[in-house]
Amino acid sequence: MGAMMPGMTTEVRNRLLLCIDGMRLMLPQGDICAVESVADLDSQDALAPAVGRIAYLGQSWPVLSLNGELQTLGNIPAARRACVMLATGKGFLGLLCDDVRVLNQQSGADYALPVAMRAANTPIQAIMPFENGLACLSDARHLLQYGGFAQLTSTPANTIERLEHV
Repeated sequence: MGAMMPGMTTEVRNRLLLCIDGMRLMLPQGDICAVESVADLDSQDALAPAVGRIAYLGQSWPVLSLNGELQTLGNIPAARRACVMLATGKGFLGLLCDDVRVLNQQSGADYALPVAMRAANTPIQAIMPFENGLACLSDARHLLQYGGFAQLTSTPANTIERLEHV
């Protein structure tokens, strides 16, 4: 292997590649609890910014639809086929994706985010050459902090329904 450039690290670990509107986002495999089908999404009575809820581990959890710039959408684009479940510490949050792939290989070189791309409120932590372009690297903690998404999962719907009947 050639000389390492400043800001470059190499590491062997499994990642999941999430494709959202052409954006390639890599997360550590351990950050994804499950991958569900978008067909299992219940979009009735969704509370914004969630576009619906999905059953996971016996409860119903909110699901977000983001665009390629990680901004919330109020709809579900036809290209979304999968829902990855992220653990929030207080529950789970679903994130809709066009495609999900497991990368069981050396991840290659990760590069620190260029200064011009750094923002105070970005979940993107690094970039990496991947196939014929770049992939953005993040993790569940940074994604959940971005936009305050973790607060959406403080109480699952099933718990609220049970409390209303007491």
